Amino acid sequence: MATGVIGFGTLPAAADPGDGPGTYTNHIMDDIADAYSDPSIIRGKDGYWYAYATQTSMTRQNAGGPWESQHFMPITRSADLVNWTYVGDVFGPDNHPRWRDFESTYYWAPDIRYINGRYYLYYSVAGNDDNTIALATADHPAGPWRDIGRPVLPYGKKVNQIDPSVFVDTDGEKYLYYGSFRDGGIEAVRLDAEGTTPVGNPVQVVGARRGEAAYVVKRDGWYYLFYSGLGCCTRDEGAYPVYVGRSKDPMGPFVDAEGVGLADRHPGGTIVNSPNGNKWVATGHSANVVDKSGQDWILTNGFDRYEKDPDWGGRPTVMDRLDWIDGWPTVRAGAWTSDGSQRAPVARWDAGSDLGSGLDGFHTAGPGAWKPETDPDSGGYARADGEEPAPRLLLPDHAPRGDVRLESDVRLRDGRGRVGLVLAAGSASDHLIAWVGADRTLTVELTRRGQVRESRTQGLHSGTDIGTWHALTAEIRDGRARIELSAAMLGMPLAEVEMDVPDAWRRGGAASANASGEVDNVGVTRLYTPVRKKLPDPRVGGELRSYREEFADERLEDWDWFGPSDGWVAGGKYVWPTQDADFSGQGSMASALLRDAPQGTYTVETKLHLPITDGPDGRSQAGLIAFRSPEESIHLAPSRTGPTRQVFLWIGRDRDSWPEMQIGPSADTMWLRLRHTVDEATGEHRFQAATSRDGKRFVWGGVWHLPAGDNPRIGLVSLAGEGLTAKFDHVRFYR
Repeated sequence: MATGVIGFGTLPAAADPGDGPGTYTNHIMDDIADAYSDPSIIRGKDGYWYAYATQTSMTRQNAGGPWESQHFMPITRSADLVNWTYVGDVFGPDNHPRWRDFESTYYWAPDIRYINGRYYLYYSVAGNDDNTIALATADHPAGPWRDIGRPVLPYGKKVNQIDPSVFVDTDGEKYLYYGSFRDGGIEAVRLDAEGTTPVGNPVQVVGARRGEAAYVVKRDGWYYLFYSGLGCCTRDEGAYPVYVGRSKDPMGPFVDAEGVGLADRHPGGTIVNSPNGNKWVATGHSANVVDKSGQDWILTNGFDRYEKDPDWGGRPTVMDRLDWIDGWPTVRAGAWTSDGSQRAPVARWDAGSDLGSGLDGFHTAGPGAWKPETDPDSGGYARADGEEPAPRLLLPDHAPRGDVRLESDVRLRDGRGRVGLVLAAGSASDHLIAWVGADRTLTVELTRRGQVRESRTQGLHSGTDIGTWHALTAEIRDGRARIELSAAMLGMPLAEVEMDVPDAWRRGGAASANASGEVDNVGVTRLYTPVRKKLPDPRVGGELRSYREEFADERLEDWDWFGPSDGWVAGGKYVWPTQDADFSGQGSMASALLRDAPQGTYTVETKLHLPITDGPDGRSQAGLIAFRSPEESIHLAPSRTGPTRQVFLWIGRDRDSWPEMQIGPSADTMWLRLRHTVDEATGEHRFQAATSRDGKRFVWGGVWHLPAGDNPRIGLVSLAGEGLTAKFDHVRFYR
């Protein structure tokens, strides 16, 4: 591993001096790396969180630069998810994959997993348009790493083979998700038992030119597929929203909260995160992590659009709370990426420890004893001693009662007996324990006076190696425990069981029977309080009837044209064939039908019929525009990009869909809204977009801005390629 660091800070890293106790401010690695793109994260068995990133060079530069200054997937670690330390690189000149030329290859988008006692790092091998997915393994999250000697996938052209993510299901089956902005979209394929070779044919799970950076977790019986939309790498006009769909099968089909499939011709996708108007843009390529209270957090990379003298790719890592509301994830209840002081993740147990300092803070109950041990992966851990079948308990001192989160890493060193997590204990003979057995079962037993009174059991798949570390966790809320066994708390449960908990008993600890158990990272923490209500949609208000336009006649009072007049009124609609023109200044300049807008906050709406389903394979589009000039304009319009139909907030000036911001699902007939506000601090004109397929339920998407100055005019456009005809029913303003 590399130790000399160019572009990374000195050790150890520190949080921002202005952050108060228990708080942080994005971005989270600002003392060690400006560029920490495509983050992936895991908590190692030594108790630290480890994060991995795309190959980087100097600060504010993601690729290129002198080869000797490159960091080939840098590794950082943290004890609290806020203060980070650089610990090395995955690859260097001495351990890089030998099946590719080192100096013409880039290493992107690592995906870290822990499988049967080893760390698996899937990553993208890119260069010369021959992109594919590869794999390296290690015994410790900091390495040393060794590539398996060949790609995981055969080279392919239809799907851009980047941004891998691996999911291991309850039955032990492994699935690889990969892909980006080509016609093949994002695909899923099963892997063999070793996780090194595809099995069977891939399936498209996200529509063409729709997204990249897949990430899958399982929750409450649903598989949730996170992915990121267009606009990953443009600071001034970056979008990169995070979307999600869910399925009952890891191979899909995945649908959004409206029931629209992610791989449909009009693809769906429920918004998890999107630009909200503050300084952070392009905050996508997500990975999830859980803190010690049970709260989920999401890591993305983004740009600070106010930062001076930027280079391409200087994408730091940002972190925010991930809430689950009515079965769907959203960042900060729908407020999205933060740019001010936030409550930090809970990184300390209220009782317990990582056992790095031995058994201080614990006491024992039952026959036999516990002894401190060490190994390179875990650091300090505890081993049960004694042959008695009765449970021997290792209990944290001064553990809180009530609603708590419990955890312990567990393993069986000799393939016999049981090791477990103490959910609650009243005495050495009265306890509730979640046991992992040598027979590959998770069993929760309620014992009173030494007799088992109630039990629940779930089997583990045949490939589970109980001789390696597994994370055993439980959340106790309102007297009910939800217990989960997983490899590393990455949203991939191997078994889940529920059981009521005696209220008066103390919480937390570890247990062993038959002298077989080893435990680490034993802790109990007050349970997080979930956010159960999403922020309300923007207030639209009542209609400003003096601004209403129903296209009842040709007069079009209060309207005028930028560019030549085009289209006509017919049957109460404005009919406008799409122009072979745009606002780029290259070729023909597009027209816009415009009118003055109200001052201050307002929402403008149009109803549009644009039959893009049967239209030409191009960029033809029509919709609403906020306009001061061709250079200072934003428009909201559905379009066709390859085989996919979708709605964009067009923040560029030409007809290319990069780096435009995707909103909600499209349809041949739909309603479009732009909500205008003025930022009090900067004077910027901010526009938030919304779409609807029925005029009642609107999906509110991201925010983009025009510079301070004159109030932008509002109007209609029909542009970016001939072949379609737009019909506008009305234009209405609300406040």
